[in-house]
Amino acid sequence: MKNLSTVKWKEFLWFNLFIPGIFFIFAIYIMPIWQAFEFDTSDEGIELIKTSLYLQGFDLYTQIWNDQPPLSTVVLAQWFRWFGESIVSARLLVLCSSTLLVWSFCQTLRIYVGNIAATVGAFLLAISCNFLRVSVSAMIGQPALAMAMMSIYMLMLYRQKLSKSLIVTSGVFLALSLQIKLFTALLIPLIILELINIRLEKDYWRLKKHIFIDILTWIASFGCVFLLIGFMSNSLSYEQLFGSHFDEDVKTAFDVGNSVRLTLSFLLQDFDYILLAIPAIIIIFKKRECNKAFPIIWLLTAFVLILTHKPVWYHHYLLISIPLTWVATYGVELAIDYLRKNRNKLQAKLNNSKITLYKLSAYFLILSLFFIPVKLTIITMENNKYIEESKEKVELLNIVLKHKQNTQWIFTDCPIYAFYSGLRVPPEIAVLSHIRLRSNTITREQFLSVLKNYRPEQALFCKSRMIRNYLDSHISQYYTKTFENGAGTHYLLKDKL
Repeated sequence: MKNLSTVKWKEFLWFNLFIPGIFFIFAIYIMPIWQAFEFDTSDEGIELIKTSLYLQGFDLYTQIWNDQPPLSTVVLAQWFRWFGESIVSARLLVLCSSTLLVWSFCQTLRIYVGNIAATVGAFLLAISCNFLRVSVSAMIGQPALAMAMMSIYMLMLYRQKLSKSLIVTSGVFLALSLQIKLFTALLIPLIILELINIRLEKDYWRLKKHIFIDILTWIASFGCVFLLIGFMSNSLSYEQLFGSHFDEDVKTAFDVGNSVRLTLSFLLQDFDYILLAIPAIIIIFKKRECNKAFPIIWLLTAFVLILTHKPVWYHHYLLISIPLTWVATYGVELAIDYLRKNRNKLQAKLNNSKITLYKLSAYFLILSLFFIPVKLTIITMENNKYIEESKEKVELLNIVLKHKQNTQWIFTDCPIYAFYSGLRVPPEIAVLSHIRLRSNTITREQFLSVLKNYRPEQALFCKSRMIRNYLDSHISQYYTKTFENGAGTHYLLKDKL
C-alpha cells in the first residue's frame, strides 16, 4: 500500500515546483528572448520606454501620456532597480508572471479534473496559439491575466472551503489585474455570477443573506484596492485611461471585420481544443453541472466581446484561449476516463461503430497529440522570423548609437530603439500606440510642438506613414536623412551634422 503522506508530498512537488519550473525552462529554451530584437513592434517598446522615463522622474498621466493603468510600469521600474534596465530583464519578469498564470491555471484544473488531466491542461495552455510569445514579451497582457487567474483560483478554492478571506483575496487579485490592463474587466460580472452559483449549491435556505454578504465582500475588496492604486498613481483619468479606448473616434478608426478574421484565424490554430471542448460542453449541460460552467460562460462572453470589439490585437486572443483550454481539459478528463475503463479492450472499443461522447473525446485527444508537433513547428518558424528581422533592426540601432554622444532627445515612432540606446523620448510621445494614431487623439500641431520644444537631435521613423506625412515638411527643413533600410529611416538634426 502506498504511503499517503509520500504521495501527497510528491504531488506537492510536482504541481508547485516541477510544472512551473518545467514551463519556465521550456519557454526560455523555445523562445529566443536573447536573440529577438522585439517580439511586438509596438507594445514592447512603449512599455520599456515608458518605464525608463518613469525611472528618470517623469510622472505618468501628467508628463507621460499613458492609456494604460500604472501598476505594470511601477512594478517593472522596481524590477529594473533590482536587476538592471534591459529588455531581457523585463522579459524574464513577464515570464515569471506567465509561470504564475500556468501554476494557478493548473491548480484550478486539479479541483475539477484531477491531477493527470490538469497536467495535460497546463501543457495544452503552454503551446496554445501565441501563449509562449506573450509569455516572453515585455508587455502587460500576461501579468494582468496572471492576476486574473489567481483571482479565479481563489474563487474556486472558496467553493471548497467557504472562507471569506478567499473572497477578499480574489477581489484583491482582480483589482491588481485591472490596474495592469483593463481588458480583464469582463470577468467582474462572471465572478459575481459564480459567487451566486456557489451559494445556491451550498445553502439554498439561507440564500439571500449569504449571497449579499459574499458579493458585497468581493466588491469591497476589489473596489478598495483598485481605487487606492488609482488615487495613489493619479491614474483615474477618463481621457487617457478610458476615452482613448472607447471614444467614437477609436470605434470608427478600425474595421470590425478585421477583428473577426483575426480571432477566427487564431481559433483555427487551436481547432483541436475546440473539438475536445464540444463533447465536454454537451455533457456538462446534459448533467446540469453548474459548478463546471464558469469557463464556458467566460469563453462565450469573451468570444462575443472580441468579435464585436474594435480594435482586436493578437494578445486579446488569450481571453478566449485560456477558458477554451480549460473546457478542452474537461474533454481530456472524459477521454482519460474512457481509456482507463476500457484499456483491456481498447482496440475493440475504438473500432466499435457506436460513437459516444466519451469515445469521441478519446478520438479528439489522440488527434490533439498529432497537433503538438504542428504547433511547435509554427512556434519555431515564428521564432526564426523574429531572429531574421532582428538583423536589419540592429543595423538601424547602430546608426542611432553612432550619434548617441551628441543626443539628448530622439523623436521616434519606435521607442524600443530609444530604450536599447539609452536615449530619452519626449514623454508626450512615448506612447504612440496604434489606437492613439489611428483615432487622431494626437494631432499634427502636437507633434510639431514637441519637435520645436525639445529639438530632438535624432529622428527615427519605422512604422507610421501618417506621422511622416504630418511632419514631412518640417523634417525636410530641419533634418537630414542619414540612413534607411527595411527597418526604418534615420534623420539627424542639421545643426548637429
